[in-house]
Amino acid sequence: MKRTLLTLLSLTLIFAAANAQKIKGLCATKLGKYFDDRHKKVDTTAGRGMIDNYYLWKVGDILTVKFLPGGSKQIRNEVMSYAKEWEKYANIKIKFVPDNTPKTNVRIKLTDTDGAWSLLGTQCNYEDQTMQTMNLDTVGFRTADDFAYWRATVIHEFGHTLGFMHEQSYPGGIKWDTAAVYGYYLKYTNWDRPMIDAQVLKVSDEFYSNGTAYDSRSIMQYWVAKEFTLDHVAIPENYNLSMGDIALAAAMYPKTGKRFNEVPTVSVSSLANVKVEPNKARGGLIVTPSFTLKSNSKLGMLYLVARVVKDDDYYVEATTDDYSWGGWVAAYKDVLVLPNSNITYNKAGAKKNLELFIPYSQIPLENNANVRIEFFIKLADGLNKKYKEIGFKTYTQLVAINK
Repeated sequence: MKRTLLTLLSLTLIFAAANAQKIKGLCATKLGKYFDDRHKKVDTTAGRGMIDNYYLWKVGDILTVKFLPGGSKQIRNEVMSYAKEWEKYANIKIKFVPDNTPKTNVRIKLTDTDGAWSLLGTQCNYEDQTMQTMNLDTVGFRTADDFAYWRATVIHEFGHTLGFMHEQSYPGGIKWDTAAVYGYYLKYTNWDRPMIDAQVLKVSDEFYSNGTAYDSRSIMQYWVAKEFTLDHVAIPENYNLSMGDIALAAAMYPKTGKRFNEVPTVSVSSLANVKVEPNKARGGLIVTPSFTLKSNSKLGMLYLVARVVKDDDYYVEATTDDYSWGGWVAAYKDVLVLPNSNITYNKAGAKKNLELFIPYSQIPLENNANVRIEFFIKLADGLNKKYKEIGFKTYTQLVAINK
């Protein structure tokens, strides 16, 4: 797809200085129709696509979708029509509801800026209801002489909404001419080299083969100019779902039988109240988060993490491994979530059933230093031996260390 390059998913940039790290970075400009930070592996087996199994909706789910203010009736009708293409092959319902519906799974903003992008699968559930989970630039992507391109863009972004990743995300597939890539994007975008590395050249090792292989015809594969590759192999624009896209949609959202390669999934709700108490008698910070977990039919391992953040928004470097997450001072608990569980922690009015404790001896800061807690939840990703973040990070108010 050969137009102004826009983005897909959000990319968080972490800025480090010496032995410090900011708690939050900036989201990359969403440069839709471009490359994610994943690429593909060339394979001679039948082509299919890539999907993130951990962010799939339930088979048979009804996804409620609404438009945020903006966009003509004609454009809205086009989007609704094109999105339905996925329903032909996936056991999922895309239901468009009135604009004033208070709560939906998916929210579309039709604009003349910010490109075309979508959050990935069930990550949509964690976005604020006032914000879009999908952005469609109706100027940069919809032109009178190329409606096929506009249609493909809408189908592509709804692919992300269903959990499909960019097709070039399979490791080892594209033989990049890095000098040519840097030269092009430094000239025609506002990206610097680290951003180009992250969005184009970085190969992801977080992928789920699902018995599939690289599919250059996938609608999730963006165009690649021959000038960008050492072997001068170009990938043209794709306007329709490939046979591989159809096969993967049917496997992940089957109309009959069970989903292929089911993995543990856990949803988090009501994570709005995380308390931190400086306790001089116990000599540390007591953290009591409140939230509800719901799991699918698979056994899952979670890590509940409370990490210390200074008042300048930098993490605190850990001095021991006992209270460390990623090298920064933190406490965490591992929780085995049984299949089909519905668990509430620290329910209002009930006895506390979850506490995380960080001793002052593990926090190398002066007495009365102001800190806050960053709380988040990770799901153990057995396929990649990594962690998948579920829900969203929550931050407490500042409190003073009281040794």
